[in-house]
Amino acid sequence: MSSTQSAQDVVVIGGGIVGVSTALQLQRSGRSVTIVERGTPGDEASGHNGGMFSDDCLPTQMPDTITGLPHLLRDPESPLVLRFRDMPMLAPWLIRFALNSRPSRARKISADLYSLMSRGFDAYRPLIKGTAAESVIRNSGNLYAYRSRRALNLDSFPMQLRRQNGVTYEVVDDSAMAKISPLFAGKFEIGLFFPKTHWTTDPRAFTQTLLADFVAKGGRVQTTAATGFDTANGRVTRVRTSDGGITAASFVIAAGPWSRRLLRHLGSDVPLSVERGYGADLPDPGLKFDQPVILADVHSAITPHRNGGVRLAGYDELASIDAPANLSLPKRLVRSAKKVYPELRDAGASYWMRRRPSTPDSLPVIDRAPRFENTYLAFGHGHKGLCMGAITGQLVRELMDGAPPAVDVTPFRLTRFHTFAGL
Repeated sequence: MSSTQSAQDVVVIGGGIVGVSTALQLQRSGRSVTIVERGTPGDEASGHNGGMFSDDCLPTQMPDTITGLPHLLRDPESPLVLRFRDMPMLAPWLIRFALNSRPSRARKISADLYSLMSRGFDAYRPLIKGTAAESVIRNSGNLYAYRSRRALNLDSFPMQLRRQNGVTYEVVDDSAMAKISPLFAGKFEIGLFFPKTHWTTDPRAFTQTLLADFVAKGGRVQTTAATGFDTANGRVTRVRTSDGGITAASFVIAAGPWSRRLLRHLGSDVPLSVERGYGADLPDPGLKFDQPVILADVHSAITPHRNGGVRLAGYDELASIDAPANLSLPKRLVRSAKKVYPELRDAGASYWMRRRPSTPDSLPVIDRAPRFENTYLAFGHGHKGLCMGAITGQLVRELMDGAPPAVDVTPFRLTRFHTFAGL
């Protein structure tokens, strides 16, 4: 049966947190909006992450990331895995990644990230007010914890970036951490506490609750894969789908790691790669965590999850979008967390892999599509999509309205990648 519908004001391609937030922002401006989603809304990276809305604006690529890469790739317990058979495909992206790890670039990128992340949760407030999403949000901050005081250099480059951008944090010792949570007592020598961090006990439910509010207010959701576009006179007229198509006045590509394929249908390209994030959900951990904690020494994050469970996250793999999952990685993640909490129970654990859309400079693409005045781009948020979903949607709405954007979008334009010609 064809899914061809009557024309909408906007079609948003992608039902993750960025797509849903963008659809809500556009709907609030009085537009009729349809979301096109290839799978279950909120079930990819938007629903499988550490669940934190933070302004800690460190980019993925840093000067020590490149120098430490050989060690990371040799370390059998490394939080980063690279599938070497995919190296020919990944090489151009990795070259750009290395160029963006220079200190001068990392400082600029960090500032650009902060311009979005510092506004990230505030942009959600009008979207979640009065909805069930409020019930899965907490505002008690998060902790980066180090077992050894020597592991945290307060004069390091990451700490310089935090101070440069005005990130709010507190350096805490063992006694201060014990006051935050009894589970932290005696485990760590030093930590960084970020008091402004909000977090959700269930990012999938958070996304799907916002989607339900969108539908309740008249929005449509079409479960089908976008396969291409019809165009005429410098405008996209219709998105083609696997079972029909939808016409609209405007379109937004917010399809996460699948955005690159769609952009190519419009004659443009972007160095968008796939970071495959791994995690484990423990339904009966035997410990009651009240607070998210990043176990910095072992690269593992623990977040309280629904019904008394916990979620572990923190391992990444660079590989092709369609490569099979390597579920030995989340099991390794559990072993890492048990180095700090050996009593952690993993009976009944569920292991998962989800795909994140990552640019080589850690910045999203928020822009109008080249040569098509009625099509907008909102993808490439990497690890920070949950935090930046609502502010991204606000900026897309402002671009569509022709209004002055709340944040300068120049750093997020697609044309920035042309500066590295030939790569």
